[in-house]
Amino acid sequence: MVRAAQLLAFALSLFIMAAQAFAPQDAQRADLQRRAEAGDAQAQVTLGRALQGDAKPENKTAGVEWYRKAAVQGSAEGAWLLGSAYMAGAGMARDVPNAIEWMRKSVTLDHNPDHMAVLAVALLATGSAPEALKWAQEAADKGAPKGMELVAMAHLSGEMGLPKDIAAGEQWLLKAAQKGDPDAQLSLGQFYVSGMFGRQDPAAAVRWLQAAVDGGSARAAGTLAYFLITGKDGVPVDAARGVTLARKAIASNDMLGHYAMGVAYVTGSGVAENPAEGWYQISLAQRMDSQQQLKTAGDYLAKAAAKLSTTQLTALKARVDADAAKVATPSGT
Repeated sequence: MVRAAQLLAFALSLFIMAAQAFAPQDAQRADLQRRAEAGDAQAQVTLGRALQGDAKPENKTAGVEWYRKAAVQGSAEGAWLLGSAYMAGAGMARDVPNAIEWMRKSVTLDHNPDHMAVLAVALLATGSAPEALKWAQEAADKGAPKGMELVAMAHLSGEMGLPKDIAAGEQWLLKAAQKGDPDAQLSLGQFYVSGMFGRQDPAAAVRWLQAAVDGGSARAAGTLAYFLITGKDGVPVDAARGVTLARKAIASNDMLGHYAMGVAYVTGSGVAENPAEGWYQISLAQRMDSQQQLKTAGDYLAKAAAKLSTTQLTALKARVDADAAKVATPSGT
């Protein structure tokens, strides 16, 4: 399940950001050290976060050990951060089984629904679908949007031991989207366009994709840009708005942003026709397309190439080669 892998990567990025966010002054650190050594579990967690945020490898390792001390004392936060450190390989070798064990201990202690959803993703990634569904369902029942999204995907795909139930999948995804989760809003918009729910609803698709854009999703901006520029799948054309969204997506290094902008240049939709820039943007998007999503790229490239000289194409290929490394990792938000 692709979305599960994306959620796990997102969860790990949040852990790394949290570890780097705390940087106490020397006097604060000395006080933390004193309290941590005296057995204060919260001080141990806070000191661990400070050390994990340090650039020195030895401090990252020391931070893990403070997490461990807190976790052994029964700190749910310490156990969660220890599990996250194992999952990310921060201060130690990556160890997924140990990561899951400590994450499981943490949610058993504090019943944090958002953490339950992340644990479900981790379990799903390791093939433990029955337990993953258990935690995802509990997270969803407690109101965690990521848990709702996982349960929705399970119903829609018939995976994780659930029978395929499109109506239930739509309802769970709608609940997550209504809570403001950009990933769920993006998926909902995509599914209303594609007809995943047994019908197409272009108006709802545009509404939910725009909600995801407003929530900061570059992928949603690129997706909506493409549909507004091309008018595919019944979405009304609004090329000017689509170009604005494509540029917004490109600013966050989103593959579909580059592709939509390229299509706009090739077709002259929302911008002056520019075959060279269109060929460049689409070729760059192809380099980012690890999952081979851009099925119509060849047609647009051929249309642009027909208006370019051999010399122009050679220069454009060199430009793409030079810039491809800069966009090798597409945006995941």
